Amino acid sequence: MRRIWQGLWATALAMALLQPHSLAARENSECLGCHGTRAIIEQGGARLYIDPQQFAETSHRFVGCSSCHDSVTDKHPADGIKPAHASCRECHGAIVGEYAASMHARNAACADCHNPHHVRKLAYMSAVEINAICNRCHMLPASVKSHRQWLPQTELHLNALPCITCHTGSKNYAIDLFIEKEDRQGNFHMPDYQELHEATGGREVSSLIDANGDNFISLSELRSFNRTARSNGMRLRGTIMPRIMTHSYQILDNRWDCTFCHVSGTKIMQVCYVSFPTKTAGYIRIPVEKGAVLDALYGTPDFYMTGATRNKQLSIIGALLIACGIIIPMGHGFIRFLTRRRREHGTPLPAREVIVYLQPTPVRIWHWIHALSIVTLCATGVQIRFPDTVDLFGSYKAAVYLHNTAGITVTVSMVYWVLYYVVISRSIGKIYVPNGEDMKHGLIRQALYYAFNYFRGKPNPFHATPENKFNALQKIAYLVIMFVFMPLVIVTGFLLLDIMPLRRMLFTLGGIKLIDGLHFLTACCLCAFVFFHFYLTTLGPTPFSEIRTMWTGWEKEREEEEKPTAE
Repeated sequence: MRRIWQGLWATALAMALLQPHSLAARENSECLGCHGTRAIIEQGGARLYIDPQQFAETSHRFVGCSSCHDSVTDKHPADGIKPAHASCRECHGAIVGEYAASMHARNAACADCHNPHHVRKLAYMSAVEINAICNRCHMLPASVKSHRQWLPQTELHLNALPCITCHTGSKNYAIDLFIEKEDRQGNFHMPDYQELHEATGGREVSSLIDANGDNFISLSELRSFNRTARSNGMRLRGTIMPRIMTHSYQILDNRWDCTFCHVSGTKIMQVCYVSFPTKTAGYIRIPVEKGAVLDALYGTPDFYMTGATRNKQLSIIGALLIACGIIIPMGHGFIRFLTRRRREHGTPLPAREVIVYLQPTPVRIWHWIHALSIVTLCATGVQIRFPDTVDLFGSYKAAVYLHNTAGITVTVSMVYWVLYYVVISRSIGKIYVPNGEDMKHGLIRQALYYAFNYFRGKPNPFHATPENKFNALQKIAYLVIMFVFMPLVIVTGFLLLDIMPLRRMLFTLGGIKLIDGLHFLTACCLCAFVFFHFYLTTLGPTPFSEIRTMWTGWEKEREEEEKPTAE
């Protein structure tokens, strides 16, 4: 008998546990039998209609309609009684209390932002969907105007950040990616489920990237999508989403500081998702392999956040380039130090000093402005690239403003340089382009001088003149710097300024990350050249003679005296 009673109690307990779910399911279907048909709109208005597919995705489907509308009778709606509804506080007391303390509470109730028949967890929403809710009250033009007073590149930031990223107390973040599609006019937009469903040929929308259908996107799958996305008129766009949602809507002082995001570092940016639209106008997020956003070429070419999503491999290559610009001059200088006495006791040929006006005033003014701007670009660029370890200018924002100002100055100075040598002096070809003699003999002769003969105290085989200022090696170096690296760093820099007319070109050329990588490596080459250039200026008759020439314009040259001939 004891076993029979135990069995009865177990059966009763199981029925009690199972009853709410089965009852809720039955009641849900009963309610949606009327409220899930559009005919009810004509009877009582749009507020009575509940989309069955949307409700099937909501968290509230588990508790059932009657849990919130417990006053509904069996005679509804003939009884004429307006159903009561539960308050959010009954289940979400902690959240309601948190929200009540926020500055947002006096302007909106829970239902103003959350449709209780379509409310979902943060994991099943995208940044675009969240911002669409905020934009019901906070119109985008007004938001842009208010944020522009302090936020650089306002439109770019508002497109890359959900409002809750900055206006709640969430601390941990993830990258939320979603697919954009190009229309016939060349503009990108957010496609709906049907549009992407057609692009897959009738398969699941997620199969566009998740090829094996395991609800996990590997880096190889992400790369495969990005290799073909351009030709298919698609791209991935990224936003920064909080990983845990809070309702403490507020204006936080630390969000005014650029370092909150840009100095967060690559460790914070490891978690990533792709949001796919569903049939019910919602989204489902599928996790991506850790670290995918840091891939240099194919991971996320159209998502890059300066400083925080830098690529480790590119940083190593850049460091090696700069190291070459430092180590090689140091090695040459060390040998120079060891052979100093040999050079001092050399027996130079009899010579007389000739003073030559080598650098006109316009060239000297251009040189020092250009040089100062280049050095500023290099120094500020280091802080922008590595803001978590380098702080040279007080704040990240100050470094960005100074970097952009220096970049614009360099651009203007390059235009001035071209106009001067092409239009005014008309000597750009003679001064910067190697001639036949340079290529045939000058390169080898000058290379031997720097590598061997300089340490032996031999005279420099090249003598500068106003018409021929640079030796063969200098001509080639300046030709590459002024006609390749400088235009490249200027063009990529302007593309990264997010000037709206140039955005389409930016994506056409390979995306933000590729352009930034090219900008970074080119800048590293320029930085290495700065060290080389400064050291080479010390190889004149005295360590500061070349610098003095660029300051005064005059240079002392040694001319060998002619030997007397016998009559």
